[in-house]
Amino acid sequence: MSDLNMTLTQVLDKIKKFRTLYDRNEMATRDQLINPILRQLGWNPENPEQVQPNVSMEEGVPDYSLFKQGKPIVFVEAKKLSADIEQREIIRQLARYSFGEGTRYGILTNGAMWMLVRSFEEGKTLSERIIWKADLESEPLTAVCRKLTTISEAKIHQIETLVKRVQILDEIWESLLSNPEGIVEGLVPVVESLVNQGYSEHQFDIAEVEDFLWERVNELLSPSEDDPPKTTEITSGHGDIRQIELPGEAFDIRNAYEILINTANWLIKNKHLTANDCPVVIGRGKRYLVNSEPKHRYGDDFRAPKKLFSGLWIETHYSKPASINMARRLLKKFGQSPDILIIE
Repeated sequence: MSDLNMTLTQVLDKIKKFRTLYDRNEMATRDQLINPILRQLGWNPENPEQVQPNVSMEEGVPDYSLFKQGKPIVFVEAKKLSADIEQREIIRQLARYSFGEGTRYGILTNGAMWMLVRSFEEGKTLSERIIWKADLESEPLTAVCRKLTTISEAKIHQIETLVKRVQILDEIWESLLSNPEGIVEGLVPVVESLVNQGYSEHQFDIAEVEDFLWERVNELLSPSEDDPPKTTEITSGHGDIRQIELPGEAFDIRNAYEILINTANWLIKNKHLTANDCPVVIGRGKRYLVNSEPKHRYGDDFRAPKKLFSGLWIETHYSKPASINMARRLLKKFGQSPDILIIE
């Protein structure tokens, strides 16, 4: 385990044990959660050549000023753990510090959530200037480490290049998640080759291999079964998604599952999807997407059932990319072009 990964693990342990303290006490959050991470990133809070707290400037008093070669290179706004650092006013204040002092980026954190914000970009709103968010409590620590490394003392002079590298990997991953057919198609020959090399006495039908891979890919795209389904607000790198459109209708949305629900209801209202079509299976998977009762093939309950028009049920236990993909595949299954679903 890397030193940064180990520090993040220790910070997570503190959050779990003493959440009430950090929810109420900003100084404890700084000293016991934020400072250890800054220190591991090469910024020593005890070294005024690197870190100076509460330096007064024309636009206000940022919580931390990080220095490189005698000049402030980035400002950090720190809040107690319970604070919502995505509030516009908090982001706006940080942007004022950064823009006023001529620095390109600012950092917001409450100890668990870290955000890198561009101080100014013509034509971009505040939310669109968020470069990345790193959440210790909901993301793999490897992903958090990859993002936080872009603001390390040793690498911050390369921040433009490093930020772009993080964005490229995230875009590639989102592209893969939005095309599970491609994942399955690419893995089939890999599995067949491994079977031939190590288990040549066993023969698998290609449909059996595809079914197995579809099950595993669906598990990857869905939230963990150990966690309750989250009504995640829809966001993207291009700003908040507030609406979807289908021919003749527009739907305001806030949560990922509403994309699936509105698409299915549109198909029902336009008489493309009826109770006689149930159960509806997408691909060769063994789990149902739509059914007349909230149950899958072998009688297990839908993980996150939602009721549709005409009494049908839809499974909504999917991540945002999977919800979009499943909605488009549902349209295609009932003879509609996936491109008629427009997400804004």
